[in-house]
Amino acid sequence: MLDKIIDKFFVRQDTTAPLLIGATGGSGTRALHGALGESGFFVGTRLNHAGDAMDFEPFLDEIINPVLRETRSLDYALDQLSGGTRAAAVRGFKAALKTYTAELPQKARHWGWKNPRSMYILPIIAAACPGMSFLHLVRDGRDMALSDNQNQPNKHYEALFGEAYEDATPEFAIRLWAAANSQVADWGERELGNRYMRIRFEDLCAAPGAVLSNALIGGGIEPALADRVCAGADAVIRTPSSIGRWRNIPGEDAHILTEKAADALERFGYQS
Repeated sequence: MLDKIIDKFFVRQDTTAPLLIGATGGSGTRALHGALGESGFFVGTRLNHAGDAMDFEPFLDEIINPVLRETRSLDYALDQLSGGTRAAAVRGFKAALKTYTAELPQKARHWGWKNPRSMYILPIIAAACPGMSFLHLVRDGRDMALSDNQNQPNKHYEALFGEAYEDATPEFAIRLWAAANSQVADWGERELGNRYMRIRFEDLCAAPGAVLSNALIGGGIEPALADRVCAGADAVIRTPSSIGRWRNIPGEDAHILTEKAADALERFGYQS
């Protein structure tokens, strides 16, 4: 039984539930990590150059593809997983979380982590951390398809779609972008309600503090803390020159990318 496998727990009784930041890689989550850190959130101690919480990396490498091979989706329930995969997922995540929170300051009430690939295991995290919130950052998939950061397609395309990622072209990358973001949005809207917050990177760059503050307040973060995050966002977030780079490629190539992800682009407010 699932409830016998999951020993639901909370890290400390005086803390809030965690806030997670996830996205397809290269979306700009580093900026959000910086804003939260500036505001006093505990965002971990063992981080890579992009601010990813590295305590979760071995677990993510181990569990994401087995989960995807069984579900072919990021929108799944734990009881859809085989017993072995489910047990390994719950056990592995709780071990990683224990390591991550070992240095959670005693006075810290607000904490969480930024690791883009957290979006692949949200049902697992939610089972262990009731009340968690998820901040989903979305960036125009056509820009993402042209990014040098193709870590997620390289690692997870085959497991998600059941076919080889042999030709690492933008068309493959945007297919993963469309599927992963759409499926996470479906799960988050349905399972988390207002604790699922979604913002577009382009909007964040245009008005960092206002966009992030509005999202957090809508997700239940108290206004005083949201104001501190707002100040942090205004201090650290800048608009990169790579925004809109897809418009500089040949028109036929841009049309192909747009067609490949038309539904997701429309859903997230990206018009041609």
